[in-house]
Amino acid sequence: MIRRRTLLSTALAATAAIGLAACTDDGSDPEATSGASDGGGGGDPLSGVSIGDDLAAEPTIEFTPPLAIDAAQAEIVVPGDGDVIAEGDTVIWRSMYIDAGTGETLQSWWQGAPAGGVQVTAEGVGEEAFSFFTTVPVGSRFAMAGWQQDTGGQARSLLQVADVDRIVSPLRAEGAAGSPSGTYPSVTLAEDGSPTLDAAPEGDAPGSTVREELVVGTGDTTREGDYLTMHYTGWKWSDGSIFDSSWERGAPFGFVQGASQVIPGWDENLLDLPVGSQVMLVIPPEEAYGDQGDLAGETLVFVIDVLDAAHTAD
Repeated sequence: MIRRRTLLSTALAATAAIGLAACTDDGSDPEATSGASDGGGGGDPLSGVSIGDDLAAEPTIEFTPPLAIDAAQAEIVVPGDGDVIAEGDTVIWRSMYIDAGTGETLQSWWQGAPAGGVQVTAEGVGEEAFSFFTTVPVGSRFAMAGWQQDTGGQARSLLQVADVDRIVSPLRAEGAAGSPSGTYPSVTLAEDGSPTLDAAPEGDAPGSTVREELVVGTGDTTREGDYLTMHYTGWKWSDGSIFDSSWERGAPFGFVQGASQVIPGWDENLLDLPVGSQVMLVIPPEEAYGDQGDLAGETLVFVIDVLDAAHTAD
């Protein structure tokens, strides 16, 4: 519910990298943009690609375009020495994307693009991608060949090379107690950290977004361009009913801060927060969904745990 749009205005969504491995599940036509290649067979496209193994630098990727990709493929280029990704883990990575037809770099973390991430489940990423990712240790560099739909609906043959930076943990806010004003309902946390409002909101809703810090974390501070990972629950001010919750779905939510992927009340009020913090945002309609959709005209109350902030390259 919280997303303003499902894709970035650029060719690729920052978090859609997994589509490269899961593409065989979505019906995309692998012949739409692939063609003959001087390097590598279409069923073994990565055999014709040379990938640099210096983890301290942007990957060098060399092949003769166009690279035929008739079947999705993934492989570990440099194995890491961290924990192997497990089912349900939320992973943060740094990626670059190459157009297999032209060799053009479409997006790269090392050139200022945002980081990305995904929760690794078979349902969320597809069976083939799930089988691959649950063999990858943290710290690895991996490569994928496959397809992704651009914003025009065209299936594009792509290479993704990414470095797995970390697994998000813990999956709840941790820090010192904040100092909320007492103006808004208090919050009770379940054993797993999921929040409940102690009472429905009362009185007149605020005319602009209010942020109350319930827990003050100790991690890195969020900033524009970060790929943020969080848990949240949202309630309607009008009747105190829940309308959306990542806790109920069992999957943290990720987006790029300041990229207009979410409502303005989120984009503008989740900056300068230490990771590990929990905040309450009370957001009027003008900074939420305005007069559009099921939440038209609603003031919304969110309790948000900031779990991770992956920065762009310095």
